[in-house]
Amino acid sequence: MAQTIPPALEQELQKFDTMRRNHETLTAMSQTLQSELTEVKATLEELRKQPDDTVTYKAVGQVMFKVEKPRIVEELDDRQKTIEMRLASTSKQTEKLAEQLKELQTKIELELSKRNLRLQ
Repeated sequence: MAQTIPPALEQELQKFDTMRRNHETLTAMSQTLQSELTEVKATLEELRKQPDDTVTYKAVGQVMFKVEKPRIVEELDDRQKTIEMRLASTSKQTEKLAEQLKELQTKIELELSKRNLRLQ
């Protein structure tokens, strides 16, 4: 015997699926930002070990430009702060979405059990 899911519940399932995909995207974005932050911190750590008159180059695409060490340190400091802010924002969004997903999942499971339905 085939079971039919009511349209309202079908919409909730679609909403859940969309939210789940968004959560996965945000999680991947957080991981990418974390990797970038780790790289920037490591670069800054190495640069700070060098004297200010050290010849320093910056890669832009496939071209390298000579830059003054204090200038590149300042750029990387700014980049680090930006990444940290984006990472904090993304983490908040991920946590909020995870809570919403959990609530929606509970709601869907309750509706399914009321109708004696099961998802395969």
